[in-house]
Amino acid sequence: MKTPSGLQLEKDQKLTVQEHLNLLTQQATLIFVLVIVLTGLMMTQIDEILQWVLNRMNPCQTTECLTLYEPASWSVVRWLTAVFLAVMCILPLIVGLFYQFAQPGLTKKEKNMFRKWTVFSLCGVYILLFLLFFYAIPMLYNFGDGVHDEIGLTSQYDAVQMFVFALSIFWTSLIGFILVFATISAGSTGLITDSTQDWWRVRIHGIGGLVLLLSLPGRWNGTNIALITTLIIVLEFVIKRNVKKTHSIHLPKAMFDHEGRRRNVTFVDCSCLGVAYPINTSPESTGLLRYEALCEHIDERDDLIDHVNYHGITDIIIGGCTSKPLPNPFKDSLKSIRCSLRGLDLLGLQGSLPQSNEQLSTEVSIAMTNIVDPWNKKQRIDNVRLEIDKSSQIDVDLIDSTTWSEQTTGRTRVNVSTWTHEEKESFR
Repeated sequence: MKTPSGLQLEKDQKLTVQEHLNLLTQQATLIFVLVIVLTGLMMTQIDEILQWVLNRMNPCQTTECLTLYEPASWSVVRWLTAVFLAVMCILPLIVGLFYQFAQPGLTKKEKNMFRKWTVFSLCGVYILLFLLFFYAIPMLYNFGDGVHDEIGLTSQYDAVQMFVFALSIFWTSLIGFILVFATISAGSTGLITDSTQDWWRVRIHGIGGLVLLLSLPGRWNGTNIALITTLIIVLEFVIKRNVKKTHSIHLPKAMFDHEGRRRNVTFVDCSCLGVAYPINTSPESTGLLRYEALCEHIDERDDLIDHVNYHGITDIIIGGCTSKPLPNPFKDSLKSIRCSLRGLDLLGLQGSLPQSNEQLSTEVSIAMTNIVDPWNKKQRIDNVRLEIDKSSQIDVDLIDSTTWSEQTTGRTRVNVSTWTHEEKESFR
């Protein structure tokens, strides 16, 4: 049976790609039609709107210092302003439709992040637009005009460039505002961790810098360089302030199994609400994650899926149970990204023993190395022997059953239920 190649969450519905494309096409068509209709309506009042905005930005007492050097460019400004206003009018609808389209494929943390980003960004965009065009940009032009008056210069301002300059500042502020709130939301939901911060940093800086570089007029003039540099500094500060501690104790290193396949193996210390014996370390080149109760908390399962998907982990080995109690949709999600799931059943090994039992610590270490995949049979036996030698205990009980027997003081238990007859004989 062919394994799906995409990540599937526990609550995912099995829809074809064509169904997703049909929904996306319907939403995009609705948005384009509304933008076209609203742009046409805005064009009937655009001259009055532009005149009002020019009066707000004009630093002179009269309109004599405003000049139009390129009449054709003014037509471009009129149409662009109409489109801009049309988009701003339906921006809440655009964001709502985008969230509706993306919601089925989002984890719980991603949904929380998106909702926070949506509410704060929409409010911030309109507040930012109001403050820039009503106060900030007029104050900036008045300040510059005052400098010109002090040295006796007669100012003449190009109306087109005044709009271009104002829109450049607004566009940079808008992109920065959206990325800042997206970063804060991702950090507050634990998506930006000390192991994923570089991944987020490259994408946040890349998106912000590339969008501004391609969209700002004039490309590499002094104003644009200052705007892009300021955006990068602000984003870097916000990223560093929102890095959260990850569930990862350490990350795996790629290894090759006995068949030559590349594997990333990670052990999961699931404490089962503090009952299971804690795993403080894992075999060489393997990773280690720590959770409280994967069976009970869907947030932890979502975090594990995110971790597996991002780091390309191929094998998850759970310490506490046999992995059978975990929900089937969660197991299907791991299968969808080609990750195998197994369990060590340390709860069965521990039984009623306290976590302070020194012999139990040795038996747990042996259980973690007593697996074939990704190691071969010879490596497994060598690993078990090495752990026994470390413990200074000579007597060993071979448990040829899926259930663990009671611990006997001075006798180390080794489960050989999956061993072949030749392995058992060679070990003896």
